[in-house]
Amino acid sequence: MKAWIYAIAGGLLLFLCGCEYKEVTVETGYKGKARVNPWLAAQRFSEAYADEVKSLSSWSTPDWSDAMCLVPATSLSNEGYTRPLEQWVREGGHLVVLVNYADGSTNDWSLYSNEVKLSDPLLEMLDRSGIELKPFGNVAEAVDRVKFRGAQFEVAEDSTSVVSSNGGKAGYFASVPLESGRITVVTDARIFRNRWIGDKDHAALLKAMIDASRSGSIIFLRGGAVSLWRMLLQYLWPVLIGLGVLVVLWLWKNFSRFGPLEAAEAPSPLRGYDHHLEALGDFQWRLEKAVSLLRPLREQIIERGQHWSLKAGHRDDDFFQWLADRAGLSRDRVARALSETTPSDSAVLIRTTADLQQLSKVLN
Repeated sequence: MKAWIYAIAGGLLLFLCGCEYKEVTVETGYKGKARVNPWLAAQRFSEAYADEVKSLSSWSTPDWSDAMCLVPATSLSNEGYTRPLEQWVREGGHLVVLVNYADGSTNDWSLYSNEVKLSDPLLEMLDRSGIELKPFGNVAEAVDRVKFRGAQFEVAEDSTSVVSSNGGKAGYFASVPLESGRITVVTDARIFRNRWIGDKDHAALLKAMIDASRSGSIIFLRGGAVSLWRMLLQYLWPVLIGLGVLVVLWLWKNFSRFGPLEAAEAPSPLRGYDHHLEALGDFQWRLEKAVSLLRPLREQIIERGQHWSLKAGHRDDDFFQWLADRAGLSRDRVARALSETTPSDSAVLIRTTADLQQLSKVLN
């Protein structure tokens, strides 16, 4: 039985060793950055001819350091975009408007192009520069070459939109100067996308457009969505900083603390002088020695009071009333403090001592 098993296994092994295989490469599309950025190849090509190449996913108005800006036509949807953009062109910028196949989500292997809706502000801006753009139209003859600044470039363009400049023939490419800058319209943007940038003279045309621009940065806009966070960071960054500070303060105020809260002023473990004085008075009163405690102070006050009353010419006046007027006390309280023999309780002793201290203070 085992011999049959070994024979079958050996036969299968020889059969499998004699099999051949064939490697087949299947194109699955772009990977990495090229999957989401249709202008990646054009950007890397432009890096050799520009100070900087920027890739933006949302709209941002170019500034003076930007030389050329490639923008999908659908991004310029209102005057808030076209007005500053036209001013930037007049000051020396080069605007390249991409019409069909300019959406970042367009499949490079598909010949289908989504319907492009051109806004009135965009058409009016192009009309002021001498360019007429029609979303639907036909060219008089097949276009396999475009002319730019006197040079001919072989291209592969086919678009439902047509463009003409200064009343000329309709085609797929037009470029006119506008004061210090330039506006260029490319109706078939596939010539600059990853799949076609290497075909014919597409890369050479892009380089010629860069050479026709001033020195500076080049912007490739992948989409026209308005980014809320980008607008906040660009225009409302002081408000964001203020909100951040408020959040930090609120968290600092409301987070639980570790350990008990300490009082602003910790009570001293030492007793005050008034407490000791009160305890001493109570002790003397309980020993019935209150009179001996008050006698030295009374004698001192009577002696000083008589001295100052004689010096002030009040020898014949009421002595207790004169002291009461100086100390701000009533005559009865002064008389009781100087003549009372034995206080009835500790509270009376403390009050009498306080009155004697007030009299001693005004006589010093």
